Amino acid sequence: MNEFLTFGLFVVCIALMIQGLRRRGGIYGFPFLAGATFLGFIVPQMVGLAHDRFLPVGAFEQTAVFTILCAVMCGVGWAAGDRPATGFRWMFDEKRLLYVAAGMSLLGAYFYFALSRLPAEARMSTMPTGTAVMYLFFARMLTYGFMLSVLCFGRRPSRIALAIALFDSLFVIDRILMGGKRGEFIEFGMAILLVAWFQRGWVLPRTLAVGAVLLAILGLNSIGDYRNNTRQQNGPTIEGVSSIDVLGNFRTVLQNGGPEMRNAIYLMDAQSKAQDWDYGIYHWNVLVWNFVPAQLVGQTFKQSLVIPTFDDRNYVPDLGSTETGMADAFGSFYYLGAFKFFLVAYFLSRVYRAACSGWALAQIIYILCIAPGMLTVTHHTQWVPSTLVHFALLFLPCLLFARIRRVPNDEPPIIARRAVPAGSS
Repeated sequence: MNEFLTFGLFVVCIALMIQGLRRRGGIYGFPFLAGATFLGFIVPQMVGLAHDRFLPVGAFEQTAVFTILCAVMCGVGWAAGDRPATGFRWMFDEKRLLYVAAGMSLLGAYFYFALSRLPAEARMSTMPTGTAVMYLFFARMLTYGFMLSVLCFGRRPSRIALAIALFDSLFVIDRILMGGKRGEFIEFGMAILLVAWFQRGWVLPRTLAVGAVLLAILGLNSIGDYRNNTRQQNGPTIEGVSSIDVLGNFRTVLQNGGPEMRNAIYLMDAQSKAQDWDYGIYHWNVLVWNFVPAQLVGQTFKQSLVIPTFDDRNYVPDLGSTETGMADAFGSFYYLGAFKFFLVAYFLSRVYRAACSGWALAQIIYILCIAPGMLTVTHHTQWVPSTLVHFALLFLPCLLFARIRRVPNDEPPIIARRAVPAGSS
């Protein structure tokens, strides 16, 4: 039965990816990227755990069925939202956008520099706390500046936009190489690819997209070795990187499973037995953890805002591992929690259609949210809402400065040609 369910998840992943491959530009849609994430991160771990005799009785089957349901909801939600959202029809002054990009890049660079002055354990940690969290919160402005500069350059190439983008790239690439940050690597690459698609109609060949997915599947389980090597050598080295046994790590996961899905299985089993659901309180708590600064209001007050939820003290996850989005979705509404994946896919689908219609605000939001959408599978379902909250706090006021109310007589600035007409194949 376990093998059958694992194969079922594999089939759903392939179906999601085929859906994206059939349409020009579909590789940038959430179904293709979600299918690739499930296939590369979840399926290998499920293969290894399918024969684990020490898992609670029925726990693997329950997790596998729910995971399949979540993957299906990614496709269903995307199809249900297959029309442009109407709330993104903002127009911007191109020069003001470049001013915003330059200003946010400089501010973000300052906080990246401040972060680099912290001890290596703090700045490279996958679970930062304290001052590092505050610096990362404001350093995010550099990412916003990079996205705006790339968007402006894609629309109308200029030396200023290129200079800002290259300046920002130095910081982002340094963080990717030194910290082995998968999410930031995906965000960086997708920003460039999506701007090329939205603004120029250029799309990565399907063979390259599939090849990138296969390479990612092999390399995902070696990120831990890369990070350890980088910390020990104070940076990546050719000898250190070449010594990583990528194929061996992948085989180990196929044989023994991985910590993330093991976490999900145990947590979902415990919650199912306790019948203790949080009904979405989880999302409030994550917002408190992410956006209420303990340095200003005090740890006691911040903790008082957190609403207690189910906590399984009998199982302690591996340090640095996640519990996947399936675990928190299940913990909120039982099997109905798969609807969270529907909502994420539906939202991204509406934004994507507006972005393909040429609206810059939709393009910005989709670029910002597509990597968090993938992290919905691997980490938790709060990634996209938290990204939007951060966007509203730091980025949206700057975009209001660059917004223009009246349409000029000449070609509208930063309103691109359609990447693909809605509903076309």
